[in-house]
Amino acid sequence: QFFFKLLKNWFFFVLSIILCFLIAFIYNRYSHELYSSETAILIKEENTIISASDLLYENSLSNKQKSLENKTLMLKSFPLVYSTLKELKYDIAYFIVGNIMVSESFHAPVIVECSNSKLLAGKSVNIEVVSDTEFLFKYNDIELKKSFGEQFDFYNTLLIVNRNENYKISHVEIPSTVVKFRNLVSLSQQYQNKINIYQKDKKSTVINVSILEEDQLKGVYFLNKLTENYINQEIEEKNIASINTVDFINKQLMEMSDYLSLIEQRIQDYKNNNNITDLSLKAQSIYSNIVTVETDLAKQRRVNSYYNYLEEYIQKGEDLEGVRVPTSFGVDDASLNLLITQLVEIQIKKNILLDGGQINNPAIAQYNRETKQLLLNLLEAINSSRSANIVIIRDLESRISDMEEELGDIPQVERELLSIERLQSISENIYIFLLKKRAEAKITSSSNVSDSKILEPARYFPKSPVFPNKRKNYLLAIIFGFIIPLVIMLIKEIITDKIVTRLDLERTTDIPILALIGRNYSGHNLLSQQSPKSSVFEGFRALRSNLNFMNIKSDTKTYLVTSSVSGEGKTYIAANLGFVFARSGKKTLIIGADLRRPKLYSDFGLDNNTGVTSFLFNNEDLKSIIRSTDTENLDVIVSGPLPANPADALLMERFANMMQQLKDIYDIIILDTPPIGLVADALTLSYYSDTNIYVVRQDYTRKGLLSYINDMQKNKRFGDVHIVLNDMKEGSGAYGYGYGYGYGYGYGDNYGD
Repeated sequence: QFFFKLLKNWFFFVLSIILCFLIAFIYNRYSHELYSSETAILIKEENTIISASDLLYENSLSNKQKSLENKTLMLKSFPLVYSTLKELKYDIAYFIVGNIMVSESFHAPVIVECSNSKLLAGKSVNIEVVSDTEFLFKYNDIELKKSFGEQFDFYNTLLIVNRNENYKISHVEIPSTVVKFRNLVSLSQQYQNKINIYQKDKKSTVINVSILEEDQLKGVYFLNKLTENYINQEIEEKNIASINTVDFINKQLMEMSDYLSLIEQRIQDYKNNNNITDLSLKAQSIYSNIVTVETDLAKQRRVNSYYNYLEEYIQKGEDLEGVRVPTSFGVDDASLNLLITQLVEIQIKKNILLDGGQINNPAIAQYNRETKQLLLNLLEAINSSRSANIVIIRDLESRISDMEEELGDIPQVERELLSIERLQSISENIYIFLLKKRAEAKITSSSNVSDSKILEPARYFPKSPVFPNKRKNYLLAIIFGFIIPLVIMLIKEIITDKIVTRLDLERTTDIPILALIGRNYSGHNLLSQQSPKSSVFEGFRALRSNLNFMNIKSDTKTYLVTSSVSGEGKTYIAANLGFVFARSGKKTLIIGADLRRPKLYSDFGLDNNTGVTSFLFNNEDLKSIIRSTDTENLDVIVSGPLPANPADALLMERFANMMQQLKDIYDIIILDTPPIGLVADALTLSYYSDTNIYVVRQDYTRKGLLSYINDMQKNKRFGDVHIVLNDMKEGSGAYGYGYGYGYGYGYGDNYGD
């Protein structure tokens, strides 16, 4: 049935497809084309610490995958995108005014220099080149004629407009340029969403970064600058510890330089005051030994101070990425140096994610676990190293004490000079040591390289736009053009509460279906005015045959025609059923038993002055109310003037006598009654009928209205009742034929008692 309905409404599908195709064409024609720019970055694999908790709880997440995810978040971080857009001056955008649309362009006829673009954020101006030296500046009602290179004020901002010598145009007329000033913060957020990062090969450590822009060249410049800034940022992060170390050593060198100058002055003054030129050989020997041992002692004490500093720094738990590495203090502990290097790297990566707004990134929790494990390992290594270092310090102090006792035999003047020179020598050794470590830190800083490498930079070359995808849009237009009317018809089919098909009728009621009457397209209500070969004529013949088959033994047959509400075609069925019976040679009478809203008289072109009510109330003769028609064997009794109480009129004994007399005269009597769903007149008249015909109209009668007749049939209150499905449309697939009738029933629903 639904398939027949689709075939019937094929023109809706054609119209929908044409409309959708037109929409797709307009969309493709007037949408801004977007071009894809892409770059590839090679990420070096990292060797990160895997703790026992990682193995226990997150064994499914590989370190390589986490590293790539972190790089992805770093590339899309707000600070990086913001700095890139600021360097490229993308907060000033240029649009070329074309014949059809305004399109963004990287190269425009003019270049605008602005002292403070923040003050102009959200504003849009139009610049038209008038000549090689002048241009027209337009903003709302403001229109200024200026010279290229001339500085002028615009909303408290100094602007300079220059000609773009690189802009090449094929035709003589230079197009107008729209310049838009954008807010860098909101623009950065837009670009964060526009950046697409993915992996073509999941087994590799190469990530691809792409972006869609109206001007492909603009996307190429952005991606190349973004990756350049990203790599520079990685190098700067690696240099943080080295830079902090160099700054600290520089401060120590300045203090040590002042101290050495003071000692040298002190030695010179001492020698001059005491006339000393040189020390004795023994004193010189002891002095050399003491200097060597004290240098070692100073070194060990410095190492011990570093252990204390490191422990205190770790316990504070702040700025862990700024911790100074052990090698800068001469601490040659490989395991300690490795732990601190790993701690600094992890903290830097964590801070990058936090600065980029990635607070809920699962990598941060992983970094916190790794940091906690590293701190525990560091504290344990510090305690063990410090204990061993204290033993060495005590041994050196004991050796110095023994050598100082040997100096007792040396004269006091020499002994005091020796003490001063010893301080000088120790300070010089420390100064030289600090110079060496500063050089090492600078070398380390200069040798740092990024973990990322540009495998393939973004390049500009002619290619088709990615958006809109014209072929895809046309294909979708065809699909949606077919689906939209299909869905509408399905929804209508599901939500409709009217009888549409025979299947709907069979599901709603158990009352037998007597016949199907097709829709009448002729414009005439009576069959006498239609072709005997029409499908509607055949439907009434089938109805007549079915009624004859049901009442074979009865000589006189009385049929009552009713329905649920007005407009379902009761009078139409009654009049034409009488006609087909009369054509078969049966003496037939149609009685207009609807005393409330009569219509039968108008279908036969009669007046309603004399009828049933005239016989009942005015004592008219029965023969005087029977009217002949143009059809042989067919007579009609109309309802007559409207009575004051129609329900009581049908209960009069005179009406019963009338029916008995008519049955003696006619072979077939058809009663056209009011709707049974509105008034009880049909129930009263059913006493006189042999078969009750209940009319249901396709796509008009509501399913809920049949509950009343179902209840009456179940309780056997309405006699022998059968259903006639009226006004069947062609192509509905209801029952073999495609029928139809469109007559328009004139009843209202305001029946009185």
